[in-house]
Amino acid sequence: MLGGCAALASEAAVVGCQVADTVTTLRALELGGREANPVVDWLIEKTGPGGFMAVKAGATALFLAVYPDVPSGVVMLVNGVTCAVAVHNARIVSRLERKPP
Repeated sequence: MLGGCAALASEAAVVGCQVADTVTTLRALELGGREANPVVDWLIEKTGPGGFMAVKAGATALFLAVYPDVPSGVVMLVNGVTCAVAVHNARIVSRLERKPP
């Protein structure tokens, strides 16, 4: 169990969770889902998927730049929340893909 916690605090988990959130968010939107985060909703409305991906990539790069100075508990929390959002998004995607047109 502790090994899983260490993995969640890794740089690879930072990237993986951010990518999973980005991909599942965009897929849900393609299928007719809605963005629940008003900041992200505004961003996608104003800049489109490309702008959203650019902001996510920039925020991830910034986080990785300060990663060595961030306590592992904070990294685990951020990654846990982000991956939980991606799992939620994936469930929505699955539901929307099964929905008849």
